[in-house]
Amino acid sequence: MKDSSKPPEGRYVKGSLFLDFIKMIRGNPDLPWSDHLAPQDLDLIDQMILPASWYPMESFQRIGLAIFKLVVKENYELLRAYGRSLADKLHEENPGMVCEGRPSGTLEKHRTIQERQYSFEITRAEEVGPGHIIVHIYTTPEEVGVKMMIEINSGMVERLIELSGGRNIKVRLIEAVWEGADKSSLEVKWEE
Repeated sequence: MKDSSKPPEGRYVKGSLFLDFIKMIRGNPDLPWSDHLAPQDLDLIDQMILPASWYPMESFQRIGLAIFKLVVKENYELLRAYGRSLADKLHEENPGMVCEGRPSGTLEKHRTIQERQYSFEITRAEEVGPGHIIVHIYTTPEEVGVKMMIEINSGMVERLIELSGGRNIKVRLIEAVWEGADKSSLEVKWEE
């Protein structure tokens, strides 16, 4: 058995990120999944997903996009709500992640958690000043589901700041890979 703690070369995610997606697909067996997924994705759905093992980012994105189309019905508000619920789940599973009164500290701890879930740098927060950061999201324009990832990240960052005591949170997209930028970036402002 290969070492599951060391990420393979390339773009991979931990199985723990797949678990909710697999539950959604298995909970909706009558939907036309094979119309949206590659054969290797369908094989993954039938396997036991191990939370600590690595799986291809491409499959993760295709499965997420299929759920977005078939279950979420392309509703971006629901994606943002899903991001918020992921933040609550992370908070519950990682006691001490939320730094009361220090949203920037919470976001830094969140980034550390993400480093263990992705084999590559997926996000980085750049502190601009008090209550003001830029979150960079590293994807390529060819990757499926990039806009979905932006919405999910927007909801997650918003909720993490809220859990840390931030108020009047504003999140806006300031650059996007699908518009020619080398990364997508969110400007995030809040009051403490």
